[in-house]
Amino acid sequence: MKHCIKIFFLSLAFSVSVFPAAPKAEKPQLIIFISVDQMREDYFTRFADEFTGGLKQLYSEGAFYTNADLNYASSVTCLGHASMSTGSYPRTSGIQENEWIDPLTRKAVYCVEDSSAGPVDGEGGGFSPHNLLVTGIGDWLKSASPNSKVISASGKDRAAILMGGKHPDFAFWYDRKTGHMVTSDYYAKNIPSWVQAFNNSGWINKNVPDAWTLMRPEKTYAGDEPDDFSAENNWWGKSKSFPHVFDSQRKSEEIMISPYCDMLVLDFAKEAIRNEQLGTRGVTDLLCLSLSNTDYIGHDFGPNSREMHDNMLRLDSTLGAFFESAEKIVGRSHILVVLTADHGVLPFPKYLTEIAHVTTEEIKVGATIEHVAPERIIFKKQIKPGLDSLNKALQAKWNIHESLFEESGFLNYIAAAHAGVDSLQLERAVRNGLLSIHGVADVYFRRELTNPKAGPRPFLDYFRRSYYEPRGEDYQIRYAPYTLIASRSTGTTHGSTYRYDTHIPIVFWNAEMKPEHISRRVHSVDIAPTLARLISVSYPHSVDGTPLKELH
Repeated sequence: MKHCIKIFFLSLAFSVSVFPAAPKAEKPQLIIFISVDQMREDYFTRFADEFTGGLKQLYSEGAFYTNADLNYASSVTCLGHASMSTGSYPRTSGIQENEWIDPLTRKAVYCVEDSSAGPVDGEGGGFSPHNLLVTGIGDWLKSASPNSKVISASGKDRAAILMGGKHPDFAFWYDRKTGHMVTSDYYAKNIPSWVQAFNNSGWINKNVPDAWTLMRPEKTYAGDEPDDFSAENNWWGKSKSFPHVFDSQRKSEEIMISPYCDMLVLDFAKEAIRNEQLGTRGVTDLLCLSLSNTDYIGHDFGPNSREMHDNMLRLDSTLGAFFESAEKIVGRSHILVVLTADHGVLPFPKYLTEIAHVTTEEIKVGATIEHVAPERIIFKKQIKPGLDSLNKALQAKWNIHESLFEESGFLNYIAAAHAGVDSLQLERAVRNGLLSIHGVADVYFRRELTNPKAGPRPFLDYFRRSYYEPRGEDYQIRYAPYTLIASRSTGTTHGSTYRYDTHIPIVFWNAEMKPEHISRRVHSVDIAPTLARLISVSYPHSVDGTPLKELH
């Protein structure tokens, strides 16, 4: 069913791709583009009956895509935010990991690092979108409407920066040492006075209690994993269970693993709307917000914990208050909200086996159904020894004295060539050896990742969409489904190509929209071109996404 969002045509001088004509209507004055870091799609269905605020508003009144997927392999924060804001897969945007090894220098590169970006008024600095190779929805908007404002904010530098695109008016992120929202001189030479006032307001002391406690009666959380579950991390080295007591001297850091930093970011966003007059100046403005606490809580406590449950209830309430504030300033009918996530997360294998009683899980791999058992594998104890043994075996086989495995997915092709071993022979031996290591499901080499005619193999296209060759390693490993490759025996993570990591929510909300849950497969790269179409601005031919046909 079609949804009539208030939009209108703008005349443009932006020489990029055309798109299907949208009907003439009133444009949104303010787009609020929200990413909830590590939010699984099923959080909406699991907690829908308990939501009373902003998440309920989106879920019950918006166009909700229940079958949205990242459609690429490396499901981590930098890629997630770059893809949703630019409409481009990592192979196009250049953001292929949170951190990668430069193939030429062999030095680590953080996705938003920029040594030329200095601090502003003595704080922040060091980060910019320098490594992002493409423009985003904010850039397309400003090209069509120079008076429009684009502001991005997050608890994480990489999320704020990559959502904001190449040239927003501002990007701010949270500094856990000072408790301030900071930026770099890539964006501004001075902090705006309203940001200074916010940073000096003592927000943490005024709004963060002595402890994070359950928001609702304990019976509300009866279906969650035990409060003191052994697979959970200790909260800041203290306890696994509620209440989580803050150290008064470390609150600015400890609120990162709690619902309170997201509350700070949303209060900061209220000030941005008010002081920058977003949505009240006769043009379309864009406010990008990435809420990071769900990710930190998910890593420590998992998606089935009381902590995650309580976090979602508090986020629902906080978003409700934020939407209400924005509507009072801008007007309910002039706001368009988009909410999504950068990735999901794998439940604790221990939770799946001991509480959910999942001994095997069916997963489709290519044309076959595999039965896999949830399992935690410690990399240094179980994967690294296999890599070392394989290296020694190949050295002995070919009488090579140098290591054939270099750090982070690189191979020593030169040493192999000196021994008369060509690249294909080396890769076949490496692949066969890696597949013998428990937990390794497949290996993809550079030649396969860059050649669209190679294959087909299960998930190879996902890995191709994640791979930007000038920054890419020589090979990438796909680990087995429901296998948690970890550095320790507690906590969980994401990053795989599997549905628990790639299935995300996408929801559009506007006061004029007819509610609908849409089950067809869509992708996070579809969000930016959809927004562009809704406000009648053009976007580059390089964009990988497609405007969502249900919205016009």
